Amino acid sequence: MVQSCSSSLSSMYDSGYTLTNEIAKAKSSQLSVKIPPGWFMAEDNENKLIDLWLIKDDYSATLNFIVLNIDSLTSKEIRNDEIKSVVEFSKVYKKAKYGKTFGGFVNKETFEINKKKFFAYEYLDDAKRNIRVVVFKIGNKFYELTAIPVKAQKLQELYKIQNSVLSSIN
Repeated sequence: MVQSCSSSLSSMYDSGYTLTNEIAKAKSSQLSVKIPPGWFMAEDNENKLIDLWLIKDDYSATLNFIVLNIDSLTSKEIRNDEIKSVVEFSKVYKKAKYGKTFGGFVNKETFEINKKKFFAYEYLDDAKRNIRVVVFKIGNKFYELTAIPVKAQKLQELYKIQNSVLSSIN
């Protein structure tokens, strides 16, 4: 976890990547973000799990916004420390999804951008790609923004783009 001495928390990745003025709006929520140059918005026709999906023009990376649906029983259980419980829920799901091939979490961090709090972690998926997940809450909904390098990718740049997109949330 990266923390500074002041009351603000900063990420290990910058959020100063220049974005276009083009706005991408989520399908099932009020979420909207600016699109990075060289990226486009796509629709998840098959599973309809992704609320907002950005893809790099050369298909080398994706940014997936997913709404985390918390049932009412779980919601009552996590009321005390809501966001941290949702982050743990997110991590448990990833561990279960990959089973024995799961390699653990790295670069766990809590940070703020534009006075919004974010919780991030990274892990290797079954294809040994380094995936970064950022969990946050907007209004009464929890989200995951997952950065997936589909092809060999400069991870620092991808995560900078991810943080920059987070900085443009409306």
